[in-house]
Amino acid sequence: MNTIAAISTPNAVGGIATIRISGEDAIAAASKIFIPAGNVKVTEMRGYTCAYGWIADGDRRLDDVVLTVFRAPHSYTGEDTVEITCHGGIFLSKQILSLLLRCGCEPAGAGEFTKRAFLNGKLSLSQAEAVMDVIRADGDAALRQANLAKQGKLHERMFSISERLVDMMSAFAYWLDDAEEMPPELERSCLLQELSALYAELRQMSADYQNGRILREGIRTVLLGRPNAGKSSVMNWLCGMQRSIVTDIAGTTRDVITEQVKIGDFTLLLSDTAGLRETENAIESIGISQAYLALDTADFVIYVVDAAVGMMQEDREILASCKERPVLVLWNKTDLTDSQPPELDVPVLTISALHADSYAPLELQIKEIFQERTFSDQPTIMNERQNTLILRAAERVSVCCNLLNEDAELDMIYAELEEAAHALREIDGDDVTDDVIEGVFSKFCVGK
Repeated sequence: MNTIAAISTPNAVGGIATIRISGEDAIAAASKIFIPAGNVKVTEMRGYTCAYGWIADGDRRLDDVVLTVFRAPHSYTGEDTVEITCHGGIFLSKQILSLLLRCGCEPAGAGEFTKRAFLNGKLSLSQAEAVMDVIRADGDAALRQANLAKQGKLHERMFSISERLVDMMSAFAYWLDDAEEMPPELERSCLLQELSALYAELRQMSADYQNGRILREGIRTVLLGRPNAGKSSVMNWLCGMQRSIVTDIAGTTRDVITEQVKIGDFTLLLSDTAGLRETENAIESIGISQAYLALDTADFVIYVVDAAVGMMQEDREILASCKERPVLVLWNKTDLTDSQPPELDVPVLTISALHADSYAPLELQIKEIFQERTFSDQPTIMNERQNTLILRAAERVSVCCNLLNEDAELDMIYAELEEAAHALREIDGDDVTDDVIEGVFSKFCVGK
């Protein structure tokens, strides 16, 4: 492969910047621009060693740096790799990269270092995808799940499931070849029991995918309630700024206003919506329609009630329509009334959004609602590609169960098992096409 180079730190001013080089000529290219401070030759440096010196453009010294060498195959990419750590100026790091390109390196593409790690057998495809999940994690739970996948725990789980399929296929292949007697594991009742258990596990992994998405992307949260319940005040309280217009006039909010809000370990992708009511105002009607569309895609509903007005029948009807997802009722404007919320079958938090100075009660409620889903030590699938393959495998296993119940020929079941095993192998990059590989790594940042 050609030798590639890229700036691996963000394109911003900082304390330090790192330029990474990988490939057969990585060490030679670095030696052309690096002047060691001591009696050191870059080409003779051992792996996992550093040297202090200067980057020079001819007779001009650009910066004093630390150069680190990683020898193949004991490097992130599996190739000879060099990392140059300089002061964190944008112009400076680009100048050093430009020198390396003049020395024969080629610009690295998006995710090309991690792609080479995958192609050189340093990472499975699910581990490679987890690298970006680690980078993007913005909470402890998300980081823990990403690290489980990066450490190979998801790979181990998928390998265990695949091995169960392979064992069944091996028994099938043996019997279909020349065995005179049916192996015990291929008895229809035994086979149906094993395949049913496998189907249930695959479906559970797919169900857990939504939790993985919540960890990675945040909880899609919609603020609902009747007009003038105080939704916009709640929005501004959560955002810590004047994000939504607040007035005493009902129906002020006409559009869906979105913001990302961090509440403790949770990220809420928060949408403030129009107050829900019957109206003849065309513009307000559009806003109400958009509120219901936001509800359709929401993971979580925060329903705001004006405590001074109380719970109306219309509130109860709207809450009933939200039952397919977790709901938290905010009994708002408690600074104006001593009224208490009625008994409901969903959690209720009493607040005054205009005067609240802490997220702690809300964080506790969210944690109680989502903890069981998000704080698991079991590795979960973390993206739509993996979920699609899990569902494909589950579908083939389901077909096998149906064929067994219909007393179909066993060679038909063998063909379906092959399809299921192939789908599971794709999760970790076995039997995967070049287009899939390119699609995965195109989502990475340059330099990683």
